[in-house]
Amino acid sequence: MLDLDEIFDNSLFPFDWDKKTYKFDREEKDMHPYSSIDNEKARILIHNILGIDKEDLKMSTERVNGIARITISGTTKDMVGKERSINSTISLNDNNLDLTKIKAIAKNGLLYITIPKKTIAKETKKEITIE
Repeated sequence: MLDLDEIFDNSLFPFDWDKKTYKFDREEKDMHPYSSIDNEKARILIHNILGIDKEDLKMSTERVNGIARITISGTTKDMVGKERSINSTISLNDNNLDLTKIKAIAKNGLLYITIPKKTIAKETKKEITIE
């Protein structure tokens, strides 16, 4: 009996590639390009930038109607001349993040964006003099 999947795969993909053993063990993939880690000091976004040179990346921030937005963009031509690009906007509905102190590091196809949390002063009781 003919295995239609095998015939279909072999006709479209003539190279020997075993999809059953392939594993790309990274949470940040094309359909879900970033993940987020939250701790008491900062929120860390980890964004997939695989194939984009660090020198070709641009990142900007803005706050629109109280919502922080981070935009990441860039285009790189690979060794065979194919363009790889990224254009991603992440909205962060959190006024407790300090957008002025963001740091970003590109390493191993991932962009690590650290957004510090604002320091909130502890409430203390204070007597007010009435004049």
